[in-house]
Amino acid sequence: MQKYLDKPLLINNRKFDIRGYAMITSINGVVKGFMYRDCYFRTSSKPFDITNLSSRYIHLTNDAVQMNSEDYGKFESGNKLSINDFQRYLDSSHGNKNVCFMRDLFP
Repeated sequence: MQKYLDKPLLINNRKFDIRGYAMITSINGVVKGFMYRDCYFRTSSKPFDITNLSSRYIHLTNDAVQMNSEDYGKFESGNKLSINDFQRYLDSSHGNKNVCFMRDLFP
């Protein structure tokens, strides 16, 4: 992703992670992998601050952590974004780079 952007990618100055679903099967020694093409993005509740390493609400995006923040759900419902929501963010904040998540970033 860095080759497209001139600074680290944060969503509205907050960290995020991408959650996807995959399945690996092995039948009679034949291994196959399947990836569900839909995923979602989990966001933190607090703005990123590298000098504040003690705040879990800045650095961890887990629901179990974020749901205890007073800002949980303030920016996105349940601190989650869909692929379409993330694409709208890319278009509005980094439109000059012409990045398409499904074309350029999705495995």
